[in-house]
Amino acid sequence: MMIDHGLTPVAGVTPGKGGTLVSGVPVFDSVDAAVASEAVNASLVMVPAVGLRDAVLEAIESGISPIVLMVDGVPLGLSEELLRAARMHGVTIIGPNSPGLITPGKCLLGALHPAKFTAGDIAVISRSGGMMSTIAYTLASAGLGTSTCLGIGGDSVIGLDMPAAALLAEQDPDSRAIVIFGEIGTTQEERLGALVRTGAITKPVIVYIAGTAAPAGIRYSHAGAKTDGESGTALWKKKRLAEDGVIVVDRYVDIPAALASASPKGA
Repeated sequence: MMIDHGLTPVAGVTPGKGGTLVSGVPVFDSVDAAVASEAVNASLVMVPAVGLRDAVLEAIESGISPIVLMVDGVPLGLSEELLRAARMHGVTIIGPNSPGLITPGKCLLGALHPAKFTAGDIAVISRSGGMMSTIAYTLASAGLGTSTCLGIGGDSVIGLDMPAAALLAEQDPDSRAIVIFGEIGTTQEERLGALVRTGAITKPVIVYIAGTAAPAGIRYSHAGAKTDGESGTALWKKKRLAEDGVIVVDRYVDIPAALASASPKGA
């Protein structure tokens, strides 16, 4: 998909396959060899969970940033170890359990079909890969496009989280508004709301929270989508976000209409 849409990767890494080509892309035995030969500024990791540790540590130690982990089923302890290593090296991790990110026509890191994304000025940040694509399609159907769509991953421990991603969108001159897909569990949405309340984020923020009917104590779809009490439920998050000045919609199909009436904070 990357090659077909003019977004060809500069290198691939598979131990033992160095010196070969895949669809014209050179393959190297190690990340260091790839970095020494090509202009590498990002990495997409697509390996079975059993091989994740070595692959990611190798990318981290080479100084590549960001590193997108399109890997599911990563043990919690391993995620914590990799994130500690990334912080020590000043490297940004996206994921694990991330579908990747896409800036239509410019960049693709992940399993996101470029033909399904229309270029525009709406940033999308999502805890779900499927819902990120669905929201992008909903926006395109309403005549709107996306600047960058980022799947942060649905695990309980991740690298770049929702508040940090929203701050990047706030600084992005190509994004006029921010659309969020959230769900139960973790405190990401609440911390995002605090950024809006304090003025750290001034662009319009529209949020859809899934899991209103999810019973307490039951994991809802993703590893990080679970709550044991009122705090962290969909109703709790929606209430807090609304109080912080975030536009909250009850259905994702209402997002285009919410964008049409939204204005920057203080405008």
